[in-house]
Amino acid sequence: MDTDSGARAERVLEGYAAAGADWIARSDGLDPERIYAPVLDFLPGMPATVLDLGAATGRDAAWLAGRGHQVTAVEPVAELRRAGQRLHPDCAIDWVDDRLPALERLGTRGFGLVLANGVLHHLDADAQGRALMRMAELTAPGGLAIAALRHGPAPADRPGWPVDVEALLAVAQAGGLALARRVDKGSIQPQNWAVGVTWTWLALARA
Repeated sequence: MDTDSGARAERVLEGYAAAGADWIARSDGLDPERIYAPVLDFLPGMPATVLDLGAATGRDAAWLAGRGHQVTAVEPVAELRRAGQRLHPDCAIDWVDDRLPALERLGTRGFGLVLANGVLHHLDADAQGRALMRMAELTAPGGLAIAALRHGPAPADRPGWPVDVEALLAVAQAGGLALARRVDKGSIQPQNWAVGVTWTWLALARA
């Protein structure tokens, strides 16, 4: 990652650290079933090991833990981890301070489900590819990786990069992941819909 990309990535983390109580409440209050509707039927029916990358306040991690899964929530922003621990104190979530694309603290553990919901656009193109390859490495045989890719304008304090879906699909294939489903859709948040934010959901299966 070059100097400009690195500085921009740090600005993203600083932006989330400063997001404040209103953003935390709004984000944590979104309905995971509605968010994951494009791939809901792909989520494991039986208890599984789940890795939630860029978990923020643990909204999705808590929802998945409530469904009986063993969830590891990776979040590099301390303010969001603390908010998640406060908001979801009764959930069995393993919180990890780590960041994409390297995820150095996770080692070689394999997970039945690996999630990256709305995080890859905060990385430049090269780092997006490395992050998806790392996701492939962390997906256990027979497991699934799900990526929700954001397109469109991002807040100035949490900047984003363009996402080339076809390029990422090529990386996924090289990493041993096969496309099981692709869904292109608009945002469920009115303020994002109004400015043209769209999403691509990818469900990627490892044999």
